[in-house]
Amino acid sequence: MIAWLLAAIPVVLTPPPGLLTPSPAPISERAVFEEGLDDAVGRAKALGGTLGVTIVDLTTGVSAVQDGDENLPMAGVQHLPIAVLVYRAADAGHLTMTRDTRGLLSRMLNNDDDIAADSLLDMLGGSEAANAQLRTLGYPAIFLAPGGAGYATPSALASLIGDCAQGKLLTVASTTTLMRELAGVRSAPGRLRAGFAPSVMLAHVPGTVSGGDDTNIATNDAGVAALSGRTVVVVVMLSGAHGGDARRDAVIAGVAATVARAIITP
Repeated sequence: MIAWLLAAIPVVLTPPPGLLTPSPAPISERAVFEEGLDDAVGRAKALGGTLGVTIVDLTTGVSAVQDGDENLPMAGVQHLPIAVLVYRAADAGHLTMTRDTRGLLSRMLNNDDDIAADSLLDMLGGSEAANAQLRTLGYPAIFLAPGGAGYATPSALASLIGDCAQGKLLTVASTTTLMRELAGVRSAPGRLRAGFAPSVMLAHVPGTVSGGDDTNIATNDAGVAALSGRTVVVVVMLSGAHGGDARRDAVIAGVAATVARAIITP
């Protein structure tokens, strides 16, 4: 397992020179993305939900967006920007990565622990200070709040994830550590993870907020996948959908399957 992660993660963290200058992509990739999004939107509507999706192939520059500028509840997905800010503070020498701090990060990312997340927000000076940092970094559409109550647009989250994966936000050591942590997340296996083959490296953070009946306020998953020499950011946010967890998860898995299909389409 460790050897596999060490082999796979550099594909995300240290992109080849061509990654930063997108190379031409086959028309089929964009066509498959758009077809898959049409299908996902149909599934979301059948569940009475609102779907926001942003897909960005960092290798080719091809993207596909569905309501990418819609403000949607992040739920546990807000743990990713919190983690990025914590590692940035550590890189700058403003925060010490003690055993307790690392434990909070692990609980937040692996156990969807909002109490741990709130403790880390406090270390950053509170949600207002954290949001000010995000604005300074160029992510004003990501709004953190205690208790997992933050909102964001899918495109803003995709931009943050892509920048992080390409090493633009953290030191190499911190980027590697964070990506390895995200690659070890095992929650919500029926979402993005279910749409990719087991061999695909996926670094991701899911998020869920249940409603009072069978309607979920948020069923989300956001991350970056490395497959067939390509690095693809995928953010899927499903809000207000009913119909049971399996059907909601399947909408997100379908988007991931679309990405996999687009990459292998000749």
